[in-house]
Amino acid sequence: MLFQILYLTVLFTVTVKSIVLAGKKGLSSQNYFAVFLLVSLGLELYGHYKIYIREFDFAYLFNYYSIFMIIFFYIYYSRIFSRQLRIVSFVLVIAILTYILLFVKFYGGDYANELGILVCFYFIINALVWLYNRIKNFDAVKITDDPHFWVSSGLLFWSIFFIFRSIPMYFFKDNDPAFLQVLKNIQYGVNILMYTMFYIALNKFRKSIEL
Repeated sequence: MLFQILYLTVLFTVTVKSIVLAGKKGLSSQNYFAVFLLVSLGLELYGHYKIYIREFDFAYLFNYYSIFMIIFFYIYYSRIFSRQLRIVSFVLVIAILTYILLFVKFYGGDYANELGILVCFYFIINALVWLYNRIKNFDAVKITDDPHFWVSSGLLFWSIFFIFRSIPMYFFKDNDPAFLQVLKNIQYGVNILMYTMFYIALNKFRKSIEL
């Protein structure tokens, strides 16, 4: 419970900061990140409320949330990628969405675990491509002063752990539920760290605008 409360507090804080920044500088000043944070916060609050009242019929919403994340971060990275990378990114996201429509039962009542894996691989590809190009193309601005560094690092860190947790999830559910609960608590810690990185990114967005 403590991890959940801390996680929701961090997510709420980051979302409020993003909304305040958007109100002062406009949504485009942070690459529309407030949209992603608002949707994330809304879904998490709704999900935790449903758990509190002992209703567990909301898992399917995370299927649509996963699709939303793929589309959102395609748009996010398209705004900072070069023209050639935008074309490659477009082909990749169309391929992923086509696969989801044809082969993933995202409209079912349960969460489609393979959908989460697809999201993670998509995040990893985008983050590594951005990091490679940022390092390859020398910039006078330090990489740690670039808000996209913190966004990409957060997505990369979260995705790697999510894959580590998701692939053996059903095995642990049947054979070692106690360890699965430990992984769940660690996931909250990973989420907290990711959103902390997003908070840093918002500070970097603000500073880059004020320069």
